[in-house]
Amino acid sequence: MQNETVLGLSKFDKVIIIVVGPLLGGVIGWFIQIISSWLIKVPFIPFEPFFRWVLTWNSSWVSIIGAGVGLIAGILFGIYAFSESLKMTITDQEVTMKRYDEKAQLQKNKISAIYMDKKEIVLLGLKGEELYRSHTDTKKAAVEEALRKHMFPWKDQDPYMDDYQRWVPEHPDFTASINSLLSARERAMKEGDEKEVNILRKDLAAQGVVIRDEDKRQYVRMIRG
Repeated sequence: MQNETVLGLSKFDKVIIIVVGPLLGGVIGWFIQIISSWLIKVPFIPFEPFFRWVLTWNSSWVSIIGAGVGLIAGILFGIYAFSESLKMTITDQEVTMKRYDEKAQLQKNKISAIYMDKKEIVLLGLKGEELYRSHTDTKKAAVEEALRKHMFPWKDQDPYMDDYQRWVPEHPDFTASINSLLSARERAMKEGDEKEVNILRKDLAAQGVVIRDEDKRQYVRMIRG
């Protein structure tokens, strides 16, 4: 049997998602009219017209229907939480990352460094290129312990930290194409378009650009060689 370590949601997290989520949704749904009567008394409450509309319901089925809708909402939230959470399977030869429907298998001999950038795990290739980056809810200590156990090149921080420089529009050290992509990415960051931000990161990686974000500012380095 292959020696492997799996990191992701803990058993406690799974219990919370599977049991507490639907249960809480059902309870909120059951008492939806009482909760609505409280909320409309709060100044500037969002969706106030919806809560006032709920109070107009005059049926003995309100609580039952509300509980059913809340239960379904809790189950759907649980499905989303499981798919959104990063699952890492680590063996002595490779690490497999799975999030949503995306799966990446990375061989140890192709990895030069693994580190945590805030709550994101980052894997670098032999030339310092970014092979993989993703948010993880697993604690840094647990990630480090698992990777060291399987003899992966764990680093306490980005080994290329000193190579980054702050990007500004029309940066003279970068080509017009790279500056254009970085400009579009900065705009997407300000607009909160996380999907576009990640797509542009990959587009820039294809041109040898590695990015470190800090307070919605982009710090950039080019792959050596």
